[in-house]
Amino acid sequence: MSRWNVYKEKLLYVGIIGDELEFSDIPVGQLKSMKIAKEVGIYIPEPDGEGTLVCGSPNEVNNDATSIPRFFIRHDGQTNFLKNDEFSQQRKTIWTTIALNGQDQLRQRVAWALSQLFAISPSAVFPLNTEPFLAYYDIFVRNSFGSFRDILREVSYSPLMGDMLSFHESKSTEYVWSTEGSIQYADENFAREIMQLLSIGTIQLNMDGTHKLDSQGNVIPTYTNSDVAEYARVWTGFTRRATRGNIEGGNDGGNSIDPMKIRIEWRDHYPKMGLNGKYIGDGYPLCQDLPRDSFLQKGAEWKLLGKSRLPKEQELLLIKGSLSDGNHTTVKVTKLSSSSALFKELCRPIYGICTYPSIVELSDNIKCEGLECDLDNVKVVEVGTGVFYEFIHHPCIQFPFFVNGKLVSNSRSNVYERSKCVDENWAVAAAACCDENFSGIHNTCKYTGELLTFIVANSRCIEKGKSICTYKDVSWSQCGFCCNYEGYFWTDDSCNVFLIVDENGDVSIDSGAHKSGDSYSSLTFFRVQWENNQYPYVGNLCGNGVCEGVDSYCRCIVEVEETRVFSSLPTREDVLTSLHIGGINPALKKYAGEQNFGDIIVHIENSEFPYGKRTVFEVVDDFGITKFLMNMKSLVKIGSFQFRNTPTFFTAVPEVIDAQYETEAALDHYFFHTNTAPFVALRLIQRFGISNPSPAFIERVSNAFTNGYVDLNAPIGSRKYGDLASTIAAIIMDEESRSVILDSDPSYGSLREPLVKVISLMRNLGYVQTKGSFVTLQGLQDIIGQESYEMPSIFSFFLSDYAPPGDIAMASLVSPESILLPSAIGLVNGMISMIKFGLSGCYGGFINSWCSQKEIISGGDYEKSVGRLTYSATGMRIEETIDDLGTLLTSGRLSSTNRKMVIDRIRSIESNQMKLQIAQQFVISSPEFHSTGSTGK
Repeated sequence: MSRWNVYKEKLLYVGIIGDELEFSDIPVGQLKSMKIAKEVGIYIPEPDGEGTLVCGSPNEVNNDATSIPRFFIRHDGQTNFLKNDEFSQQRKTIWTTIALNGQDQLRQRVAWALSQLFAISPSAVFPLNTEPFLAYYDIFVRNSFGSFRDILREVSYSPLMGDMLSFHESKSTEYVWSTEGSIQYADENFAREIMQLLSIGTIQLNMDGTHKLDSQGNVIPTYTNSDVAEYARVWTGFTRRATRGNIEGGNDGGNSIDPMKIRIEWRDHYPKMGLNGKYIGDGYPLCQDLPRDSFLQKGAEWKLLGKSRLPKEQELLLIKGSLSDGNHTTVKVTKLSSSSALFKELCRPIYGICTYPSIVELSDNIKCEGLECDLDNVKVVEVGTGVFYEFIHHPCIQFPFFVNGKLVSNSRSNVYERSKCVDENWAVAAAACCDENFSGIHNTCKYTGELLTFIVANSRCIEKGKSICTYKDVSWSQCGFCCNYEGYFWTDDSCNVFLIVDENGDVSIDSGAHKSGDSYSSLTFFRVQWENNQYPYVGNLCGNGVCEGVDSYCRCIVEVEETRVFSSLPTREDVLTSLHIGGINPALKKYAGEQNFGDIIVHIENSEFPYGKRTVFEVVDDFGITKFLMNMKSLVKIGSFQFRNTPTFFTAVPEVIDAQYETEAALDHYFFHTNTAPFVALRLIQRFGISNPSPAFIERVSNAFTNGYVDLNAPIGSRKYGDLASTIAAIIMDEESRSVILDSDPSYGSLREPLVKVISLMRNLGYVQTKGSFVTLQGLQDIIGQESYEMPSIFSFFLSDYAPPGDIAMASLVSPESILLPSAIGLVNGMISMIKFGLSGCYGGFINSWCSQKEIISGGDYEKSVGRLTYSATGMRIEETIDDLGTLLTSGRLSSTNRKMVIDRIRSIESNQMKLQIAQQFVISSPEFHSTGSTGK
């Protein structure tokens, strides 16, 4: 006992035997250590072997379990410390705390508006989680004054939006047929809503938001059901990434924080025609035109892989299971010399030590050195010892219809097994160099998994005294590091792809992989632009015999014709409307000559033919984007029928990077659309308090969105199309937003959002939390009809064109917020409760706590509250108090009639506290508090 008395002061009390407590509750010290954490299973050691580079979400910080106060997270769908309603409340508490106390109020206000445009509902995703919702909302906080294009991308890759609009794990028709034997089409939900609700709307608009009309005076739709079906094929293949540390898990343990990845086998790999007859891929250069050394050219992008030598976005086509032991050293990559310019760019040394940036973009052209000069293409390089980078090749397209076809096969024993016809210019197969007995050896690769064009593959074989042939077999021996490969091999067998045409003129491709006995109905059909809308189909005997009839389809052999478009200098408008094939940027290629004609720069391939088909025109389009377009068109011909060749990002070896590029191109269809600026302008104006803006106002905001800046004594914005800083500035600083004269216009202004009114009351009247660390508002969705993270559907809380029955509808006006008017009584009761009793559950208050009328009777009793309004009128006369409240709560718009009524009502009250509370209740009940426009007085 004496020893206890001596040493007890040095011991830290945590509990008695049998007590259970959270590890985070243990006081920091010897007990709260990494060693103890490991013993109780909280800390999971890092796995042995090669590391993988894991990047956190933007602005992610380490979890600190020692911090108090704290929030709880779910793991594998479980939490042991909170009830479900308490758990789902956490994200709302965080929102409220930031809304009340954030120093970036305009940013938060814009984020709230954007979150309603890109709405997600907890009923469609994991309703109880906290962090996934916060990460999604952060998209709008982070990009409030950035580019609308970035928001489109981040939302499209969000796992929550994937769940919300059901394209998460949508699969292509071809994949489902090959794995399940059934015909299933891509999910169309997101493909429709991203146009209808998130970018362009359903009706074509002028810049002032008015409807465009056809020659008959009818509105013109922006898209058709066929457009939706085509775009739906873009949104296949998306799935969640693997879970990782430092994030909250979902009900299935999945990762709902990081952007989705694309599973390339699920992706639809066929051409897609989008809006207004524009293909996804129009304007991109042909892959075969990219310079051989583009990985050394200005703008080349390299991504750090860390210790893994396997590319993340591209295919090596390694033998399945060959790396199951975790040993990747059998995969050979190009090791850079420490003296090479590329090594120095990727190493980026400081005091002689490589820093290895996560992404490197070359700022200038650099020269090759050693092995780099022999590469025909590159995927991964090793920098130093055990650090690897992946080259992200420039976006480019191929044409699926061609004439120089060669057969490739991924069978080593039967060349006609698992074979297909591909363009000899595609780098999709390896070289199997044949001897005199037609036996092939694959031993000419520069790195494991290297893919080559037919010409390069054959030249490699010729260097060894052999050639490409239609082989009998491909040996597994004498191939060194090339052996670990099970992709396609080139043959010298010429071939053709067949065009399959259905009765609607939609087409598909039979490249030889189609199995006999399979119905053509299992193929993926896509739209093409038939000249004069004439095409072969069963009804015209497949073009009077130009094609072969197969069931209800026509099977056609095609010819491809490439011709120049302009023989003399065209106009800028002609270039933008008539040329569809991208040219190589002169930063990547040296041209024979250049001629500058002001709005057109001509890059000449052959000085003897200045307007040949390889000539490239450089122009700036209507959205401020510089385009390089080649003076060539590619036509697919079947007898007298023809259509423009259809670009695609995919070859016979589809890769994730190509799916990413196709996704970006599809997003550009929505973003660079003439509807986007007025569509976004109207909705943001409405969220900032004007339901029926004039066409002139919408046009001014649309111009700010389009031009990327607005001139307010000094220009605001990036001068790039889609800039939100300039858009928001144009809204809040416009004369139509600030003119007091318009207050008398009965069509001006709007009802204020219920939640905005609650936050306004709390901020302007000095709400202070008296119990607990965070401000919590509970049950608002049921009480006032609006609550953070509680959008009822993809349509959010309001419909932009909602008009309540009566005078507003008869006047052809809209009032989106009126849809929540049935909750107005609950809103006013809750605010009155806060004024009288603080934030409590008393008399319709905004927290779920029991409050008996016997326990609390009069205003000013805050016993049951967790916080209260602290506004004081000490030292002010009655008139000054009412004017001050009018300024704080109605922006100085309290009418003289209402001002006098409040003053007369409270003048005779003796208690100053009661006088102030009644004055506040009158003001928050006034029409001026609930609207931003005319109140009729």
